[in-house]
Amino acid sequence: MKKHLILTIILLSPLLWAQTPVVTPSTPSVNPTVTTDIEFLLDASGSMNAMADGESQITIAKRSLKETIATIPAGTSVAFRAYSHRIPQADKVASCQDTELLIPFQPLNTMNFSASVDAIQAKGWTPIAYSLKAAGTDFQSRESQHVIILLSDGEETCGGDPVAEAKSLLAQGFKLTIHTIGFRVDEKTKAQLAAISNATGGMYFDAKDAASLATNLKQATQKALLIDKPAEETRGHEIRGGNQYTDAVLLQSGVEYHLDHHLKKDQYDYFYVEAGSNQTITASLTTTDHGIRVNPDNQVIENNSPYAGLRLVGPDFQELRSNTLIGKRHGKIELSTMSSSAGRYYIVIGNKYDPQHKDHPFRVDIKTFSDAGSGSDAGADILHALPIEAKEYPENWIVTTGTSSGDHDFYQLNVKANESYSIVISPNGMGLIARLRVYDQDRVQKLAQETPNAGAVLRTKPITPGYDGLIYLDVHSDYFSASSGQPQGYSFGITVTPSSASEVAPANTPPSAPSPAVPQIPGMQSPPAGANPADAAQAFGQVAQQMQQMQNQFNQKLQENVNKPASEEASPQKSGSSKIVFYVIGGVAIIATILGLLVFVLLRKKPQ
Repeated sequence: MKKHLILTIILLSPLLWAQTPVVTPSTPSVNPTVTTDIEFLLDASGSMNAMADGESQITIAKRSLKETIATIPAGTSVAFRAYSHRIPQADKVASCQDTELLIPFQPLNTMNFSASVDAIQAKGWTPIAYSLKAAGTDFQSRESQHVIILLSDGEETCGGDPVAEAKSLLAQGFKLTIHTIGFRVDEKTKAQLAAISNATGGMYFDAKDAASLATNLKQATQKALLIDKPAEETRGHEIRGGNQYTDAVLLQSGVEYHLDHHLKKDQYDYFYVEAGSNQTITASLTTTDHGIRVNPDNQVIENNSPYAGLRLVGPDFQELRSNTLIGKRHGKIELSTMSSSAGRYYIVIGNKYDPQHKDHPFRVDIKTFSDAGSGSDAGADILHALPIEAKEYPENWIVTTGTSSGDHDFYQLNVKANESYSIVISPNGMGLIARLRVYDQDRVQKLAQETPNAGAVLRTKPITPGYDGLIYLDVHSDYFSASSGQPQGYSFGITVTPSSASEVAPANTPPSAPSPAVPQIPGMQSPPAGANPADAAQAFGQVAQQMQQMQNQFNQKLQENVNKPASEEASPQKSGSSKIVFYVIGGVAIIATILGLLVFVLLRKKPQ
């Protein structure tokens, strides 16, 4: 049956990272001037006599504990409690209540502490829950900060519920965090110890041998020495980052976080997000009212001068953006970049100038760039133009490039010859000078227009292609007032109106010659196709009658010309008028003849 070694510390620290990061809800705010207490609770159960690398687990644990307290600054308030060190397993009832406060809270005396640790012997069962309950009586004040670390080689063996006892201490009003260390434990024990830590916002450390036990004890202790609770309510989920890029911790897009520890000057937490192609990664951090300073004795004191640093690093570990807020309360850093391909992007929290308060909220937002509601980026050239319809598109993006060529969004639109198209482009901010080029189906540029200043709306006059087919739109900009790499949003819409006859036909297509008007003989109607002989005969009679009337008019005019006096014939004006009348009557006669031939053909056609 497994027994446990439990160390209980009651503080929080910013420097070192646990092997398994834990995300927990933020805890209640407290007075920033309160003190911090550290209690080590050592499980000396019988299973700690098991051998590991030639020596007992209890020997390794005691040595690691003494090495750890040597790193604690003088004057730190420390207590030491052990259990199962007096009554052997033969008396289970008594052993399950065997817990003792060996050193009450007081400024650390390393020699006395070491002597108490040396006297411990591993004997009994494992009353984790009972010992946690007893630890509540050791705390001198509910205003103090407390951290508990459980080092164990097995689970609870006395029937108690250590998770419930940990929650009970919080319910009593203690400002408590429990960190647990599992020393050569199985999966069941690891799950129980992690649950105890998670219940109080603490962390679980897994120690597989003597070296990792010593390292984890020191890390947990250093964590306790720098972590303090906030003076105001914090925002977001509590989280701890990795120690470097290789063990960076994953962040979820759109979720707000804050660190579970303060950061010393030039110390950093590492996080990452996975981004796909054509996405923007925007990392932001906001300072609260408070900064911190750390005294030579490692005591943390809040002040009103917050420092905060944020870096955005690409998949190749090259810094893309960075910024630092120095002494600015409620300031904000916002860093953005666009991913040209899928990859891992890193967010680094911390700065090189001053300690950084843990409660500054930060988040990462990943947005996929989609043009014209397509779910993808518009084509970068005319050969890859994105098909669209004539309607409103409220969300589209151009990304700054910092080059003279700028970024381009190409669209293609199906058009009709009898319609006109008006285009409106509206930048979403004041950082974009919008430019538009329109090309016909032969890719010949027909329009080039730009806004007079950044942020202005671009409106075109109606565009009439004059054919059924495609036109191409190129939305781009050669200038951005924002920094390079920043996405700029714009909306655009296309409205359609019927084109008028006066509108210009498209270039590269010669205008069609107007069809000559066919003179109509007054009172005559052309017979419909497929007319029967009776209908055709009636039409022929109409034609013959009209032809006779025109012949009579022609003869009359001709006779008038013959009988005119010589003086009238010499008049150029009257002579010209006579000629015009002559030609008009002659033309009508010719047309009438043609119509007569058509009627003749219809008469020969048999009924269907």
